[in-house]
Amino acid sequence: MCENCDSSKSFIKGVVFGAAVGAVLGILFAPESGEKTRKKIKSESIKLKYKGIEALEDAKEKIQEAEGKIDELKREAEPMIENALEDVEDTGEDIKESIVETAERIGEKAKHLKNKYFRGTK
Repeated sequence: MCENCDSSKSFIKGVVFGAAVGAVLGILFAPESGEKTRKKIKSESIKLKYKGIEALEDAKEKIQEAEGKIDELKREAEPMIENALEDVEDTGEDIKESIVETAERIGEKAKHLKNKYFRGTK
């Protein structure tokens, strides 16, 4: 993660909060009647509510898109992982066979050397 993300988020939150407070104070101190001011506050609060709902819906859509991409990548990766595991198993079997063959050759050479150099000894 980036080092400045938290401070950037805090700054953005501060700007949004400051704008909201400024809007409310501007409405409250405007030279209008109390009824008009209340209507403005109600109207602005409704607008903010719908903007919040809209932002929430956008976030939900982005999350769903990300989940879809993750599922797709998972489906694509599973066969590759299975193939890699099979290759590892095959390589392991090949190595095992090679070790057995080498051990058998060493055993045969050891017998040959024993017969050659230690014939007749006990």
